[in-house]
Order: sequence, then C-alpha cells, then structure tokens
Amino acid sequence: MTDLTFRPLRPEEDAPLVHAWVTQPRGRFWGMGDKSVEEVRDIYAFVDSLEAHWAWIGESEGRPVALVQTYEPEHDPVAEAYDVQPGDVGAHVFVAPGEDAAAVGVGIYEWIFSDPAVRRLVGEPDASNRAVLLRAQQIGFELGERVRVGDKDARMVYLTRERFESHVGV
Repeated sequence: MTDLTFRPLRPEEDAPLVHAWVTQPRGRFWGMGDKSVEEVRDIYAFVDSLEAHWAWIGESEGRPVALVQTYEPEHDPVAEAYDVQPGDVGAHVFVAPGEDAAAVGVGIYEWIFSDPAVRRLVGEPDASNRAVLLRAQQIGFELGERVRVGDKDARMVYLTRERFESHVGV
C-alpha cells in the first residue's frame, strides 16, 4: 500500500478511533481492551510527552488505516531484553479492522525505512500472538528469542533494511 501517509496521533481527537480499534477482540494484544476513551487519550498524551517514543496514524486517501508507535529501543524497557544496535528502531503496529494487514504493513515499513538512519526494525509482539508472528515472517522479519518485557512474554522480531528490500522487491 504505497499511498500511505502518516501524521502524529492527536490524543484528544484520535482517542475515540483508537479506542474503537483496540477494544475489539482482535486488539487484545494491544493491552487496552478494558480502557475507556479517556484512558486511551491519557495514555497517548503520555506517549506524546516522551522524547524517544512517537505515535502515528497511518492514512490511505485520508482514511485512518493503522496506528503505529515508533521508538528508540535504547530508551525503552525492551533494551534490557536484547542487544540494541546502532540504527535500530522499534515499532508497534495495529492495522485497522477490515484493512489488508500485509499491504498496510509493507507500507508502514517502507515509510520507516525511508529514513536512511534506520538499519533495522525491532519489535516484541506477545509470544502467543501467532497471527502477528506469522505476518511478520511473511513480510521478512526474522524471529528472535523469547523475552520478558515488563509483564509480557514476548518474542523478539527483527527486520533489516536489506532483508526487507529483498523480500518485498523494493
């Protein structure tokens, strides 16, 4: 999906949309299933206050299709779970219900890799989230070690720029 654009998430304005997405059963791994709209707003207001974490809304032709959080892993608890490398960028991705997750994912990763400083994407999805782990492998991520990140049993995933480009034919 090459027509994706990204804008910073606006907590006050976007909280109802994000809440509607993450409180559906398919959003259980996002960890906000029991949150109110106000709590979602407050969580993203907090994310917005951080210096090394960013939340984005991905849009296709003005229609919201994804929530993306990017972060500098060295400034995140995940740094205790793996060996952070120069050029690593962390990402959490939530594709909106009804959207083509693979196509949206490729568009998101193309956007992140458009920054020449990014050498590798890292993530730590819930180890029991088979659908996300399978989708990640289909896009070219390599599965890494099982780790604990906070209270989550996670699986590290890694996608180098070179692997992504060769896998999707960029």
